[in-house]
Amino acid sequence: MDERYWPIPMLKPEAEWTDFDRDYVDFMRRAYAEGFRPREAPCTTVEAESPPGRFIALVSRGRRNGWEPFMTDAGRAVRLGPLYDLRLGKSACVCIRPPFRAGANFALEWLRGRDLTSILEDYVFVGGSPSGIVLRSALAEP
Repeated sequence: MDERYWPIPMLKPEAEWTDFDRDYVDFMRRAYAEGFRPREAPCTTVEAESPPGRFIALVSRGRRNGWEPFMTDAGRAVRLGPLYDLRLGKSACVCIRPPFRAGANFALEWLRGRDLTSILEDYVFVGGSPSGIVLRSALAEP
């Protein structure tokens, strides 16, 4: 499968969408409306880039683990592992736990140019294997 830029056709009728489908479409629409060129890529990846040179890929790491973000800023790789002093350092995996809107929020804030430390204030580190973060507002939901 090649990259597919938004807008792409949704194969299911909206009445059959899951929460993931709704969050996914909302992210793609918002990213597109803000000029970030969102797209699907092989290996269950969602990607977007901003005109000033920021890029993010959210790679699916399974239903429970969520999405691992791979980011660049002006071509320089930015990773979450070193920020949490994890044993593997730069190579450490840190996933954004479900729901997808948590990953979408992270991605949009990154693309908008928000500082990574500031974005992470909206998340709680929950550890695990692989390590993960959870959107604070998602913790308050029933």
